[in-house]
Order: sequence, then C-alpha cells, then structure tokens
Amino acid sequence: MRAINITILAALVLPILTTGCYTTQSGQSKFTFVPGRTDTVPKRFDRPVAAVLAASREALNLLGTETPGQVNPKDKSQVLTGRINSRYVQIKVLPDKQSPANISAVYIQVRTTWRNPDLLLASELSNQITLALIRAENKRAATTTP
Repeated sequence: MRAINITILAALVLPILTTGCYTTQSGQSKFTFVPGRTDTVPKRFDRPVAAVLAASREALNLLGTETPGQVNPKDKSQVLTGRINSRYVQIKVLPDKQSPANISAVYIQVRTTWRNPDLLLASELSNQITLALIRAENKRAATTTP
C-alpha cells in the first residue's frame, strides 16, 4: 500500500516539476516541457537600430520567412517574428542602455514546434545578421568611393 501511495504521489508531482513557462521576446508567457534552459542568444552591434533591424530582416528572409512583427512601447524595442523550417524565431532589436544612439542590442530566440530551445539555429541567425551588416557596409563603401 505504501509503494502504491508513493507511486501515485510521484505520478502527480513529477509532471508539475518537469514543466514550466518561458517568456517570449514580445513579453508573452508560454508553456514548455523543458524549463530553465537558456533560449536566447544576445548580441551587440556598433550600428544604429535601423541598420541592425534591416540586417535582421534580411537574415531572417534569407533563412526562412518573416511574419508580422511588433513594436513594444515600454522599451522601444522592435520584435521581428518568423519561421525557419519548423522553428519559431523571434528577434528583438532595441537601443543599448549604454549608448542608445550608436549601439544596438539584439536578442535572438528560436523554439521548435514542441517549444524546446534551438541555440544552434539562433547562433546561425546571429552570424547571418553580422554578415548582412557587413554586406550593407560594403555596398555603402563601394558607392562613396570614386
């Protein structure tokens, strides 16, 4: 009888302890089966927010599809959302606290269909944003050089 009670108690408590919630880049809270894992890749770029936002859009469209984004009025951030294969992507671009005019902070969050974090794809997307910024800088340099 004691073993049955322990088994029933474990069956009721274990699902509660192994599930949790995570916060999206737009501030919403969603359910996940894997709580407490790192799910965001932070980056800082020495470029204004408009340039980083354009590069983020270019990188997201290169790897997948962009869905309508959002603007968060609290911290003046812009959140790009999209899909890459079957992954949900959210990219938050906001001015950095140290130097709002020159430095941009970017937070990349990628989740699978079962809401597990995918840091490999998030870091690949981070690299593509960097390459898009380099391409934009090279185009600008080529047009100004005689």
